[in-house]
Formats: sequence, C-alpha cells, structure tokens
Amino acid sequence: MSKKKKILRRVIFITIFLIIWPWAFLPPYKGKVIDTDTKEPIEGAVVLVVYYNFYPSVAGNNSYLVGAKETMTDANGEFKIPGKINLIGKAKFMPDGDIEIFKPGYGTLWHKRATAVGENKSWPPAFKYVVYEIPKLKTMEERKTVHLRTYSEIPYEKKKNYIRLYNEERINLGYSPTKIIPKKGE
Repeated sequence: MSKKKKILRRVIFITIFLIIWPWAFLPPYKGKVIDTDTKEPIEGAVVLVVYYNFYPSVAGNNSYLVGAKETMTDANGEFKIPGKINLIGKAKFMPDGDIEIFKPGYGTLWHKRATAVGENKSWPPAFKYVVYEIPKLKTMEERKTVHLRTYSEIPYEKKKNYIRLYNEERINLGYSPTKIIPKKGE
C-alpha cells in the first residue's frame, strides 16, 4: 500500500473517530453528598443517574432514555458513576444525565433546601466533582411530602438500591412498599 493511501486511511479513521466519539460516550459523574445543615457526609445515599439523548425536531427538543446507573455513597459521602462507551447505536446525539439522590429520612436533591454547590442541580455537570447538599427531614409530615419518581422505563436491575431505599422509606412512613417487580430475567 502506498504512503498516500496509508495517510488517507488514517485521516479518514481519525475523522470518523472524532465525529462518532462524542455521541458514543456516556459521561461520568462524581461528587459528594452532605447534610444541608451539619455539612457532614451522608453515607448510604443512593445516587441514580438517568441518561437521556436529546435531539431537535420541528416540535422542539425531544428525548429518549439511553440508560441508567446507580451507586451508593461511601463513608465520606462520596460517589462515582464511571462513564461508558456506548457504540451499539443507541446514542445518536450527545447524551446528558438527570440525577436523583435519596436516603430515607432526607429530602431528595429536588427538595427546596437541597443544593448542588455552585451548580444547577437539574443537569449535573459531567466530568466535574460536585458537592450535593440534601436536608435531613425532622418530622413525619415533612417526610411524607417527598415524592420519588419510580422511573418505570428503567429496568429494575439498574435501580435496585433506589427502589430498596424508596420502599424502606415507604414502610417507615406506614405505607406499603411499591409493587415494582423485576421483569423475567432481571
């Protein structure tokens, strides 16, 4: 093969790689979860990142679920959800994430007193360490106002801890656990 063909082949490969790479990558999220009032780390909170792809249409932006990942905070309140390569054709536009953080007895990230320090909490920044503050709820009445989404479009296997803590809180409040049952094979 001639030198020009080798160079052309490399240029084509690199060009294709640079075009595909942003759409083939689900970004990582990392940070720390602390108590809003005490600033102490919260161990055992579930962090669920839900990945969506957004694409333009004549009716405005649309989105669809690409995937989800969950993890638990460690003794220091820290978590890391690694990114992943997604070359199976699901990602056609740059995916972004929605984040849920919850522990029984606490408000969620969407509570009025919760914050993502220095960030917009509705769309967490990928590749950046963020400190999330969630408030401890002091009364049963406060705790009963917490509404978690069950994310029915996400397979149970991808949200086991989220559903476990969701049900733990429902039982603590005197409600029956949710009837989310794993599908066959999950």
